[in-house]
Amino acid sequence: MAQNAVGRLFRSQNSSSLRQSIGSFTQTRNVSRNAVPTFTPTSSPELDQTLNRFREELFIPFGLGQQQRRLMFRQKYADRLEQEPVTANLGEEEFLLRPMDPQSRPTKNEAIEAISLMKNTTDWNNLVSLLAGLRMSNRLIKASRMEWIVRKAAEANALGVVLECAKQVERTGLRLNEVGFVQRLFFELHRKAQAAEFEGPEVAKALSIATQLVGLMERPGHVQHDVVKDPKRRPFVIGTLLELSAARALSEFGGKDQDGNVRLYSQRLLGSWSLGNFNSETTEWVAVDKMLQENIPIYNGMKLALQVHGIVNERAVAPGLKNRLNELNQLISNQVKNAPEKVQQKPTVGLVQAQLLYQG
Repeated sequence: MAQNAVGRLFRSQNSSSLRQSIGSFTQTRNVSRNAVPTFTPTSSPELDQTLNRFREELFIPFGLGQQQRRLMFRQKYADRLEQEPVTANLGEEEFLLRPMDPQSRPTKNEAIEAISLMKNTTDWNNLVSLLAGLRMSNRLIKASRMEWIVRKAAEANALGVVLECAKQVERTGLRLNEVGFVQRLFFELHRKAQAAEFEGPEVAKALSIATQLVGLMERPGHVQHDVVKDPKRRPFVIGTLLELSAARALSEFGGKDQDGNVRLYSQRLLGSWSLGNFNSETTEWVAVDKMLQENIPIYNGMKLALQVHGIVNERAVAPGLKNRLNELNQLISNQVKNAPEKVQQKPTVGLVQAQLLYQG
Protein backbone atom coordinates (compact mmCIF):
# COMPACT_ATOMS: atom_id res chain seq x y z
CA MET A 1 0.00 0.00 0.00
CA ALA A 2 2.76 2.45 0.92
CA GLN A 3 4.60 1.74 -2.33
CA ASN A 4 1.40 2.35 -4.32
CA ALA A 5 0.98 5.64 -2.46
CA VAL A 6 4.43 6.73 -3.53
CA GLY A 7 3.63 5.79 -7.12
CA ARG A 8 0.40 7.78 -7.08
CA LEU A 9 2.28 10.68 -5.54
CA PHE A 10 4.66 11.00 -8.49
CA ARG A 11 2.06 10.31 -11.17
CA SER A 12 0.36 13.59 -10.24
CA GLN A 13 0.74 16.16 -13.08
CA ASN A 14 -0.18 19.25 -11.06
CA SER A 15 2.86 20.89 -9.47
CA SER A 16 0.93 22.54 -6.68
CA SER A 17 -0.91 19.32 -6.00
CA LEU A 18 2.41 17.47 -6.09
CA ARG A 19 3.92 19.77 -3.48
CA GLN A 20 0.87 19.45 -1.25
CA SER A 21 0.78 15.68 -1.60
CA ILE A 22 4.46 15.25 -0.91
CA GLY A 23 4.26 17.70 1.98
CA SER A 24 1.36 15.79 3.47
CA PHE A 25 3.18 12.50 2.92
CA THR A 26 6.40 13.63 4.57
CA GLN A 27 4.58 15.15 7.53
CA THR A 28 3.16 11.74 8.36
CA ARG A 29 6.60 10.16 8.14
CA ASN A 30 8.86 12.84 9.54
CA VAL A 31 9.70 11.54 13.02
CA SER A 32 13.28 10.31 13.31
CA ARG A 33 13.78 6.98 15.04
CA ASN A 34 16.79 8.51 16.77
CA ALA A 35 18.14 12.02 17.00
CA VAL A 36 20.57 12.47 14.14
CA PRO A 37 24.08 12.78 15.63
CA THR A 38 25.94 16.04 15.13
CA PHE A 39 29.68 16.71 15.04
CA THR A 40 31.80 19.46 16.55
CA PRO A 41 34.60 21.18 14.59
CA THR A 42 37.89 19.29 14.51
CA SER A 43 41.53 20.17 13.91
CA SER A 44 41.34 18.98 10.31
CA PRO A 45 39.28 20.34 7.39
CA GLU A 46 39.52 16.89 5.80
CA LEU A 47 38.06 15.26 8.91
CA ASP A 48 35.32 17.89 9.13
CA GLN A 49 34.38 17.22 5.52
CA THR A 50 34.39 13.44 6.03
CA LEU A 51 32.22 13.60 9.14
CA ASN A 52 29.80 15.96 7.42
CA ARG A 53 29.51 13.53 4.51
CA PHE A 54 28.58 10.74 6.92
CA ARG A 55 25.92 12.91 8.49
CA GLU A 56 24.44 14.25 5.26
CA GLU A 57 24.61 11.10 3.15
CA LEU A 58 24.14 8.30 5.68
CA PHE A 59 22.92 9.34 9.11
CA ILE A 60 20.19 11.78 8.05
CA PRO A 61 18.70 9.46 5.39
CA PHE A 62 18.58 6.64 7.94
CA GLY A 63 16.89 9.01 10.38
CA LEU A 64 14.05 9.43 7.90
CA GLY A 65 11.20 7.03 7.42
CA GLN A 66 11.47 4.14 4.99
CA GLN A 67 9.22 5.76 2.39
CA GLN A 68 11.21 8.99 2.44
CA ARG A 69 14.44 7.04 1.89
CA ARG A 70 12.72 5.36 -1.02
CA LEU A 71 12.03 8.75 -2.59
CA MET A 72 15.71 9.62 -2.29
CA PHE A 73 17.34 6.38 -3.36
CA ARG A 74 15.11 5.11 -6.18
CA GLN A 75 16.21 6.39 -9.55
CA LYS A 76 12.68 6.55 -10.97
CA TYR A 77 11.83 9.38 -8.56
CA ALA A 78 15.03 11.39 -9.14
CA ASP A 79 13.76 13.80 -11.82
CA ARG A 80 10.55 14.61 -9.97
CA LEU A 81 12.44 15.18 -6.71
CA GLU A 82 14.82 17.54 -8.51
CA GLN A 83 11.88 19.51 -9.95
CA GLU A 84 9.83 19.55 -6.77
CA PRO A 85 12.14 19.79 -3.73
CA VAL A 86 10.76 18.23 -0.57
CA THR A 87 11.75 18.98 3.01
CA ALA A 88 11.32 16.67 5.96
CA ASN A 89 11.50 17.54 9.63
CA LEU A 90 13.91 15.63 11.86
CA GLY A 91 13.12 16.95 15.29
CA GLU A 92 13.88 20.67 15.10
CA GLU A 93 15.94 20.24 11.92
CA GLU A 94 14.73 20.50 8.34
CA PHE A 95 16.31 18.29 5.73
CA LEU A 96 15.95 18.74 1.97
CA LEU A 97 15.36 15.42 0.28
CA ARG A 98 17.50 14.95 -2.81
CA PRO A 99 18.24 12.06 -5.12
CA MET A 100 21.09 9.84 -3.93
CA ASP A 101 22.84 6.79 -5.29
CA PRO A 102 22.66 4.13 -2.55
CA GLN A 103 25.96 2.71 -3.80
CA SER A 104 27.74 5.98 -3.03
CA ARG A 105 26.86 6.07 0.66
CA PRO A 106 29.81 6.14 3.09
CA THR A 107 31.08 2.71 4.11
CA LYS A 108 32.47 1.22 7.32
CA ASN A 109 35.96 1.36 5.82
CA GLU A 110 35.52 5.09 5.29
CA ALA A 111 34.51 5.38 8.93
CA ILE A 112 37.80 3.74 9.91
CA GLU A 113 39.62 6.17 7.64
CA ALA A 114 37.83 9.05 9.39
CA ILE A 115 38.92 7.75 12.79
CA SER A 116 42.50 7.52 11.54
CA LEU A 117 42.34 11.29 10.95
CA MET A 118 41.53 11.98 14.61
CA LYS A 119 44.67 13.37 16.23
CA ASN A 120 43.68 14.96 19.55
CA THR A 121 40.94 14.86 22.15
CA THR A 122 38.97 17.57 20.35
CA ASP A 123 38.82 15.32 17.29
CA TRP A 124 38.12 12.20 19.35
CA ASN A 125 35.16 13.79 21.10
CA ASN A 126 33.29 13.11 17.85
CA LEU A 127 33.66 9.36 18.29
CA VAL A 128 30.41 9.10 20.29
CA SER A 129 28.42 10.72 17.47
CA LEU A 130 30.19 8.71 14.79
CA LEU A 131 29.50 5.36 16.48
CA ALA A 132 25.92 6.41 17.26
CA GLY A 133 25.33 7.33 13.63
CA LEU A 134 26.87 4.12 12.36
CA ARG A 135 24.69 2.12 14.72
CA MET A 136 21.46 3.84 13.62
CA SER A 137 22.57 3.24 10.01
CA ASN A 138 23.14 -0.48 10.65
CA ARG A 139 26.90 -0.18 10.08
CA LEU A 140 28.37 -2.31 12.86
CA ILE A 141 32.14 -2.29 13.39
CA LYS A 142 33.86 -5.62 14.02
CA ALA A 143 35.44 -6.38 17.40
CA SER A 144 38.94 -6.43 15.90
CA ARG A 145 38.39 -2.93 14.52
CA MET A 146 37.14 -1.79 17.92
CA GLU A 147 40.44 -2.94 19.44
CA TRP A 148 42.24 -0.85 16.82
CA ILE A 149 40.07 2.14 17.77
CA VAL A 150 41.13 1.72 21.41
CA ARG A 151 44.81 1.71 20.42
CA LYS A 152 44.36 4.88 18.38
CA ALA A 153 42.42 6.56 21.18
CA ALA A 154 45.18 5.70 23.64
CA GLU A 155 47.76 7.30 21.36
CA ALA A 156 45.70 10.53 21.44
CA ASN A 157 45.15 10.37 25.21
CA ALA A 158 41.44 9.90 24.52
CA LEU A 159 40.55 6.74 26.44
CA GLY A 160 38.06 8.84 28.38
CA VAL A 161 36.09 9.20 25.13
CA VAL A 162 35.95 5.41 24.80
CA LEU A 163 34.58 5.31 28.35
CA GLU A 164 31.91 7.83 27.34
CA CYS A 165 30.98 5.64 24.36
CA ALA A 166 30.54 2.72 26.75
CA LYS A 167 28.36 4.84 29.02
CA GLN A 168 26.11 5.57 26.03
CA VAL A 169 25.95 1.93 24.96
CA GLU A 170 22.37 2.16 23.70
CA ARG A 171 23.46 4.86 21.23
CA THR A 172 26.94 3.63 20.31
CA GLY A 173 26.69 -0.13 20.66
CA LEU A 174 30.09 -0.17 22.39
CA ARG A 175 29.74 -3.08 24.82
CA LEU A 176 32.15 -4.25 27.50
CA ASN A 177 31.28 -7.94 27.34
CA GLU A 178 33.92 -9.25 24.92
CA VAL A 179 37.22 -10.41 26.42
CA GLY A 180 39.55 -9.30 23.61
CA PHE A 181 38.16 -5.78 23.47
CA VAL A 182 38.21 -5.29 27.25
CA GLN A 183 41.73 -6.71 27.46
CA ARG A 184 42.91 -4.12 24.94
CA LEU A 185 41.28 -1.34 26.97
CA PHE A 186 42.91 -2.39 30.24
CA PHE A 187 46.27 -2.98 28.60
CA GLU A 188 46.21 0.58 27.25
CA LEU A 189 45.37 1.86 30.74
CA HIS A 190 48.40 -0.05 32.01
CA ARG A 191 50.56 1.57 29.34
CA LYS A 192 49.16 4.99 30.19
CA ALA A 193 50.30 4.58 33.80
CA GLN A 194 53.56 3.00 32.74
CA ALA A 195 54.41 6.02 30.56
CA ALA A 196 54.05 8.14 33.71
CA GLU A 197 56.32 5.69 35.60
CA PHE A 198 53.31 4.75 37.76
CA GLU A 199 53.28 8.11 39.50
CA GLY A 200 51.17 11.23 39.59
CA PRO A 201 47.82 12.25 38.11
CA GLU A 202 48.02 9.92 35.11
CA VAL A 203 47.82 6.93 37.45
CA ALA A 204 44.78 8.37 39.22
CA LYS A 205 43.13 9.08 35.87
CA ALA A 206 43.82 5.58 34.54
CA LEU A 207 42.48 4.06 37.78
CA SER A 208 39.34 6.19 37.57
CA ILE A 209 38.65 5.04 34.01
CA ALA A 210 39.33 1.39 34.90
CA THR A 211 37.03 1.55 37.92
CA GLN A 212 34.22 3.12 35.90
CA LEU A 213 34.62 0.50 33.17
CA VAL A 214 34.24 -2.31 35.69
CA GLY A 215 31.17 -0.59 37.13
CA LEU A 216 29.63 -0.41 33.66
CA MET A 217 30.15 -4.15 33.21
CA GLU A 218 27.46 -4.67 35.85
CA ARG A 219 24.89 -2.65 33.91
CA PRO A 220 22.43 -3.65 31.18
CA GLY A 221 24.02 -3.65 27.76
CA HIS A 222 27.38 -4.78 29.11
CA VAL A 223 26.64 -7.81 31.29
CA GLN A 224 28.25 -11.06 30.19
CA HIS A 225 26.23 -13.88 31.72
CA ASP A 226 28.75 -16.61 30.93
CA VAL A 227 31.16 -16.62 33.90
CA VAL A 228 34.01 -18.07 31.84
CA LYS A 229 33.63 -15.32 29.21
CA ASP A 230 33.00 -12.48 31.68
CA PRO A 231 35.87 -9.97 31.25
CA LYS A 232 35.53 -8.43 34.70
CA ARG A 233 36.31 -11.80 36.30
CA ARG A 234 39.53 -12.24 34.36
CA PRO A 235 42.89 -11.77 36.11
CA PHE A 236 44.01 -9.17 33.55
CA VAL A 237 41.18 -6.81 34.63
CA ILE A 238 41.64 -7.40 38.35
CA GLY A 239 45.43 -7.35 38.01
CA THR A 240 45.36 -3.99 36.26
CA LEU A 241 43.08 -2.59 38.97
CA LEU A 242 45.57 -3.93 41.55
CA GLU A 243 48.50 -2.42 39.68
CA LEU A 244 46.91 1.02 39.43
CA SER A 245 45.61 0.97 43.02
CA ALA A 246 49.00 -0.09 44.41
CA ALA A 247 50.81 2.49 42.28
CA ARG A 248 48.50 5.21 43.57
CA ALA A 249 48.97 4.07 47.16
CA LEU A 250 52.74 4.26 46.74
CA SER A 251 52.83 7.59 44.90
CA GLU A 252 49.99 9.50 46.60
CA PHE A 253 49.30 7.98 50.00
CA GLY A 254 52.77 7.31 51.32
CA GLY A 255 52.52 3.62 50.67
CA LYS A 256 49.29 3.19 52.67
CA ASP A 257 46.34 1.19 51.42
CA GLN A 258 44.14 4.22 52.00
CA ASP A 259 40.83 2.78 50.77
CA GLY A 260 41.58 -0.93 51.25
CA ASN A 261 41.46 -1.61 47.53
CA VAL A 262 44.97 -3.03 47.31
CA ARG A 263 44.03 -5.75 49.75
CA LEU A 264 40.62 -6.26 48.09
CA TYR A 265 42.04 -6.59 44.56
CA SER A 266 44.81 -8.87 45.82
CA GLN A 267 42.20 -11.26 47.20
CA ARG A 268 40.13 -11.10 44.04
CA LEU A 269 43.14 -11.68 41.83
CA LEU A 270 44.14 -14.80 43.71
CA GLY A 271 40.55 -16.04 43.56
CA SER A 272 40.35 -15.53 39.79
CA TRP A 273 43.66 -17.18 38.92
CA SER A 274 42.09 -20.24 37.29
CA LEU A 275 40.58 -17.98 34.59
CA GLY A 276 43.94 -16.55 33.57
CA ASN A 277 46.09 -17.10 30.50
CA PHE A 278 49.17 -18.82 31.94
CA ASN A 279 49.76 -21.75 29.59
CA SER A 280 53.51 -22.44 29.61
CA GLU A 281 53.12 -24.92 26.74
CA THR A 282 52.15 -22.19 24.26
CA THR A 283 55.01 -21.52 21.84
CA GLU A 284 53.38 -19.80 18.84
CA TRP A 285 54.62 -16.23 19.21
CA VAL A 286 51.40 -14.37 18.41
CA ALA A 287 49.72 -16.24 21.26
CA VAL A 288 52.75 -15.76 23.52
CA ASP A 289 52.81 -12.04 22.82
CA LYS A 290 49.12 -11.77 23.69
CA MET A 291 49.83 -13.67 26.89
CA LEU A 292 52.60 -11.24 27.79
CA GLN A 293 50.28 -8.29 27.27
CA GLU A 294 47.76 -9.87 29.63
CA ASN A 295 50.20 -10.99 32.29
CA ILE A 296 52.70 -8.18 32.69
CA PRO A 297 50.18 -5.82 34.33
CA ILE A 298 49.24 -8.70 36.66
CA TYR A 299 52.88 -9.35 37.54
CA ASN A 300 53.58 -5.68 38.12
CA GLY A 301 50.39 -5.32 40.15
CA MET A 302 51.45 -8.06 42.57
CA LYS A 303 54.97 -6.67 42.74
CA LEU A 304 53.72 -3.19 43.62
CA ALA A 305 51.10 -4.53 46.05
CA LEU A 306 53.79 -6.25 48.11
CA GLN A 307 55.43 -2.84 48.57
CA VAL A 308 52.28 -1.32 50.10
CA HIS A 309 52.31 -1.04 53.88
CA GLY A 310 50.72 -3.99 55.59
CA ILE A 311 50.21 -6.17 52.51
CA VAL A 312 53.47 -8.08 52.85
CA ASN A 313 52.43 -9.11 56.37
CA GLU A 314 48.81 -9.79 55.47
CA ARG A 315 48.39 -13.53 55.97
CA ALA A 316 45.27 -13.67 53.83
CA VAL A 317 47.05 -12.46 50.70
CA ALA A 318 50.84 -12.18 51.07
CA PRO A 319 51.76 -15.89 50.69
CA GLY A 320 49.49 -16.27 47.68
CA LEU A 321 50.84 -13.13 46.02
CA LYS A 322 54.43 -14.23 46.53
CA ASN A 323 53.79 -17.71 45.13
CA ARG A 324 51.92 -16.43 42.09
CA LEU A 325 54.53 -13.74 41.55
CA ASN A 326 57.29 -16.34 41.40
CA GLU A 327 55.27 -18.55 39.04
CA LEU A 328 54.52 -15.67 36.70
CA ASN A 329 58.11 -14.43 36.81
CA GLN A 330 59.32 -17.83 35.67
CA LEU A 331 56.73 -17.98 32.87
CA ILE A 332 57.56 -14.49 31.59
CA SER A 333 61.32 -15.06 31.85
CA ASN A 334 61.08 -18.25 29.78
CA GLN A 335 58.91 -16.57 27.17
CA VAL A 336 61.37 -13.69 26.82
CA LYS A 337 64.31 -16.07 26.61
CA ASN A 338 62.61 -18.18 23.94
CA ALA A 339 61.46 -15.29 21.77
CA PRO A 340 62.29 -15.95 18.08
CA GLU A 341 65.34 -14.16 16.76
CA LYS A 342 63.31 -12.00 14.38
CA VAL A 343 61.14 -10.89 17.32
CA GLN A 344 64.23 -10.05 19.37
CA GLN A 345 65.52 -7.94 16.50
CA LYS A 346 62.17 -6.20 16.06
CA PRO A 347 60.37 -6.57 19.41
CA THR A 348 56.60 -6.95 19.47
CA VAL A 349 54.41 -5.09 21.97
CA GLY A 350 54.45 -7.91 24.50
CA LEU A 351 58.21 -8.32 24.37
CA VAL A 352 58.72 -4.58 24.76
CA GLN A 353 56.52 -4.69 27.85
CA ALA A 354 58.57 -7.52 29.30
CA GLN A 355 61.82 -5.67 28.62
CA LEU A 356 60.45 -2.56 30.34
CA LEU A 357 59.34 -4.68 33.26
CA TYR A 358 62.75 -6.18 33.86
CA GLN A 359 64.52 -2.88 33.29
CA GLY A 360 62.38 -1.40 36.03
